[in-house]
Amino acid sequence: MARIELPEIFQDGMMLQRDKTIKVWGSVSGAERLRICLCQEEVKAEVNGDKFYCEIPKQSASRGETLTIYVDEKEAPEITILNISIGDIYIAAGQSNMEYFLRYDAHWNDVKKWERNDDIHMFNCKRIAYEGQDRDFTDSGIWFLEHDYQWETFSAPGYSFARSLQPEIGVPVGIIGCNWGGTPACAWMDWSCFEEEPLNVFKEEYQQAMASIPEEEIKKKSIVAWAFEDSYEHQIDWRAMMYGMNELDQKEWMERNAGDPAVPLGPYHHYRPSGLYETMLKKLAPFTVKGVLWYQGESDAGHADIYDITFESMIECWRKLWQDDLPFLFVQLAPFGVWLGIDGNDYPAVRARQEMVSKNVPGAYMVSIMDLGMYEDIHPKEKIEVGERLALLARGKIYGEDLLCESPEFIKVDRLENKLILHFSNTGENLVLKGREIKSLIVRQRECIREIKECEIDTKVALTFESLSEEPLEILFAQEGYCEVNLFNEAGLPVKPFLTTCM
Repeated sequence: MARIELPEIFQDGMMLQRDKTIKVWGSVSGAERLRICLCQEEVKAEVNGDKFYCEIPKQSASRGETLTIYVDEKEAPEITILNISIGDIYIAAGQSNMEYFLRYDAHWNDVKKWERNDDIHMFNCKRIAYEGQDRDFTDSGIWFLEHDYQWETFSAPGYSFARSLQPEIGVPVGIIGCNWGGTPACAWMDWSCFEEEPLNVFKEEYQQAMASIPEEEIKKKSIVAWAFEDSYEHQIDWRAMMYGMNELDQKEWMERNAGDPAVPLGPYHHYRPSGLYETMLKKLAPFTVKGVLWYQGESDAGHADIYDITFESMIECWRKLWQDDLPFLFVQLAPFGVWLGIDGNDYPAVRARQEMVSKNVPGAYMVSIMDLGMYEDIHPKEKIEVGERLALLARGKIYGEDLLCESPEFIKVDRLENKLILHFSNTGENLVLKGREIKSLIVRQRECIREIKECEIDTKVALTFESLSEEPLEILFAQEGYCEVNLFNEAGLPVKPFLTTCM
């Protein structure tokens, strides 16, 4: 008797990617040949040992399709998958600000009243830290729609992206959540990425951590810590934190939970290099998708000086795994002050490296959310806006619409006696200032801040000073860990951080 097993993502109500070759694979026993049928196409699967793989020719967008798998020459299908939609699918990946549950969003009370759009499909990959880990997943491993019970614990940015994009492109949109809070980029990369400098630092740090504690002790502590992590009591306690706490409440929370079990860095930790690449990402690949949404970098602040190399290598790694030059739409880190004893002092360096990736990597595009940060929380609550900006960026960069989809970017400065003229791209008709003065803009000369007497704004920013000496000037914009950017382009997108010298 034949036995066929498909990856979990193949199930009733699923989505498949339009206009690209559709890849189907799995394991099989008791069969020499398989036939896979979809949309009047029939293909034979290559069976190699206990594995099979096939490619179905690209299909146009549609709804209500059926995929069937036949064994050898049997007339009745062995597997039938019903109610398939074909459209555009994106992976919503990264750490907690991408994982961030919809129910925690500032707009949740309004969002849950929205009329259901059956052309938005969602799927959460199971968060597995190590092979064999037994976790209870009620919201993962199944395709679902708006207002299904899994909806409120889905990625708020990912969902918002789909909700904004789908009416504009007119085809079904699918979002696959493949994310986990606190994870560094190295957790999502193949081990081979860490062989050479400077990325070998991740391998070395991991090996040092492993050498500092006996393996049996690591295992024992990990089992206890994961049991605590998955306990109902801890989940309820952590939920209160995710809704938001002020600094005083955070301090009390940390004191109350100071003795909680913690997973040591090792083979059972989801932060370890290449861990989630093996346990989550490779199980999803090579499922055909349109592109990737990425929001991550907070956990790489300690290695901010190499984040551009890290992120570029990760993108290359994913594209190699999929054998597809997938576009990456990613989010620049939001302003942030302090949260649970950590701070955002290294964030400006990460943001600068993220900007470099957007310049150096073809098909990598960045949105800025420098107006959406929170001083006391690493998790900004306005994630609907994040998804909307990602969708706007997709419309311009992936779907080729002629619209303003990127934040204003500093180009150059002209110096005219006691004036500085700042030039920007992506402004639209005019820059828009929300307030009386530009926040987080500093002009320095000899380490002294020069007072701005007058500011005129159109597509440029003209700054007038009482006087300027001939010495070089430094111009800094949004270079703090936390700041409140209030200068926008015509599309409501904030000016990106910049730092420049004027001779």
